[in-house]
Amino acid sequence: MSEDCPRLLEDREVLVARGAERRQARLRGWLDGYDGPRPLYRIELFLDGDRYTATAMDLFESLVRLRRQLEPEGWAIAVQGARRDTYPSGMSRDMGGGLRIYVMRTGHGTSEAGLVDTLADAELERIVTVAEQQAWHAEWWEAATGRRL
Repeated sequence: MSEDCPRLLEDREVLVARGAERRQARLRGWLDGYDGPRPLYRIELFLDGDRYTATAMDLFESLVRLRRQLEPEGWAIAVQGARRDTYPSGMSRDMGGGLRIYVMRTGHGTSEAGLVDTLADAELERIVTVAEQQAWHAEWWEAATGRRL
């Protein structure tokens, strides 16, 4: 691959919350390089002097791993990839690195019009835990396909 790595994909302030407490934190998303043909993505969150970091084969999975670090401390990050009703398809993960995800509606399939940026801002009221997001996605999948994940 001829790409220069690491390559910064995202660098901005995001809202994080713990109960009624609200803070701004610095979020950075990176394409770190390649493990053979597979890309490696990293997310960093700087909050109150602490640095949280997570790496995975796609940006969405990096976000999931970051959220799992924050959740035991009660923190939630207000980005599209942490909403109950968003999840990437296999193709968006494999071909697009999980940079974009689908907004899913009960009783409807996904469409390109329903794609949003994984790390874009989201309303805090829509943010859930990783377990709640995965459970909702499994319910949506079963309703949409008639098959269990």
